[in-house]
Amino acid sequence: MATTIKRAIRDELENLSKIDFDKFCEELLDRREEPRILRRSVEGKGPVDITQLLVSTFTEPKALQVALNTLRQINCNEAAQTLESRTRIKDSVDNGNPALPKTSSGELETEPLQEALKIAADQFPLKATGQGGPLKKPEEVKADAEARVRSEGGDPSNKRLVLSRFIIQFGKYKGQTFKWLLENDVGYAAYVVATHQDQRKWKKDRSPLMVHKVLQTNFTDRVPLLEIALTYMHF
Repeated sequence: MATTIKRAIRDELENLSKIDFDKFCEELLDRREEPRILRRSVEGKGPVDITQLLVSTFTEPKALQVALNTLRQINCNEAAQTLESRTRIKDSVDNGNPALPKTSSGELETEPLQEALKIAADQFPLKATGQGGPLKKPEEVKADAEARVRSEGGDPSNKRLVLSRFIIQFGKYKGQTFKWLLENDVGYAAYVVATHQDQRKWKKDRSPLMVHKVLQTNFTDRVPLLEIALTYMHF
């Protein structure tokens, strides 16, 4: 029977022996891929805290893959198999819908995740030195997104799926996809939508940047949880 990813990870970590749980935590610290896990975030923490750390750092789908890989690396193959079977989804086709981040209480996480913070930090020196590169024309961005969908085996006629693969052309997350933005920094996405709505009240601009913002707004406005964020966040 399928369950939520977060609950399934927590249950499997709680079922580990203390020795295996300690191995799991050490293996997390040894990861070389970004975003990295800091030792102070792990020391003295139990299964519930480590589960929340995984989800807040990677988002639920990525946290599942990290947990599975880590369990297999410490030879807890039975636990990995159980976790995989409990979180298996019958329809795994990507339709472009993002996995919005949640807090430990199940509310929408509006603060940027660790991956977002790192990318923003890496982007800052490029913006400061003017090395961010020129904006692509809207038709070029769309063509790139359609090509990306085809390469992933998706349907390029699915407008929402194509929009999810649009590459952001401005700001601190330039170079990431619309879907990535909603999975890693909902607050910033809400800010872009809100400010763009204000801009449209005062002027009609058809520059590549404004068109790109229109497209991003079209994508984010259709996410129910983002609408909730826009209701309660004051920008």
